[in-house]
Amino acid sequence: MTVLAKGGCRCDTNPVRFSYNKAPAEVHYCLCTDCTDISGGAVALIAVVERSAFTITQGEDKIANYDTKPTCHRRFCQDCGCHMFLYVDAFPDHLLIHVPTLDRDSDVGVKPDRWVFVNSKHPLVTIPDDGLPRHPGWAASGDPVAA
Repeated sequence: MTVLAKGGCRCDTNPVRFSYNKAPAEVHYCLCTDCTDISGGAVALIAVVERSAFTITQGEDKIANYDTKPTCHRRFCQDCGCHMFLYVDAFPDHLLIHVPTLDRDSDVGVKPDRWVFVNSKHPLVTIPDDGLPRHPGWAASGDPVAA
């Protein structure tokens, strides 16, 4: 099995590590308050990966859960607090990875194709004129991931 991308938490000792071996179904910029608040940033960069292509390779016992909604299950490292990925009940065959937790030399697999939840963006954030579609809430990329 060829690894496409790998990443993990911020721990120096025994970090949580994960990888995926298939290009994401999609990658998008998310401005929802759940993603931005939990990551502590103004924008979240999200890769939607098939669960069957994803593997936790180290430190699984350090992973804890925090539900930001009853249907949104976010996984983070209990030691360093790094939020790495999440499961959303509406997409049972996929998980969403916070791209900045991937190793910088990893190939994410695809480039972002849109901005979502732009109506939730922080007032100090200016979305660049990058030609990508902007959506007030959730919007699918056309992939069957978005039911």
